[in-house]
Amino acid sequence: MIVQRELEFRILYDLDDDWMSFGGFLAIVAEFRGMDTPPDEVAETIRWFAETGLVALGALSDNEYGWEAWNVGLDEAMKRIANGSTSGRGYKQAAGVAELMTTEVFRANITEKGGCRLAELEKQGLTYWTTLGPFRSTRG
Repeated sequence: MIVQRELEFRILYDLDDDWMSFGGFLAIVAEFRGMDTPPDEVAETIRWFAETGLVALGALSDNEYGWEAWNVGLDEAMKRIANGSTSGRGYKQAAGVAELMTTEVFRANITEKGGCRLAELEKQGLTYWTTLGPFRSTRG
């Protein structure tokens, strides 16, 4: 999978502020690839970020941090995101976009490597305003 630099920046930029759910990935990926981007393609983008070590996958938790990394391999993590877990419905069971936007099946967290990559992209001149996707909605 190829993830364009601007998309990579936007996801890391948002992750630097807070954990990102499937809905967060869906919104940003759709901004770059179109509103009809299938959930499987969003999942492949999530996989790319995890494979490259830019994010850790996990879920909201009742621990002192509010989030907990999953101590499973990437294939198992992606199965949870697809099929659901005790955290929420997976994207394969979602009834539509509204459910995809609100599911808490997982949250991604930026890693130290992801933070370094974000800083590198910022040094290259990328900002929120210079990385708006071509399919960005102008509705409020």
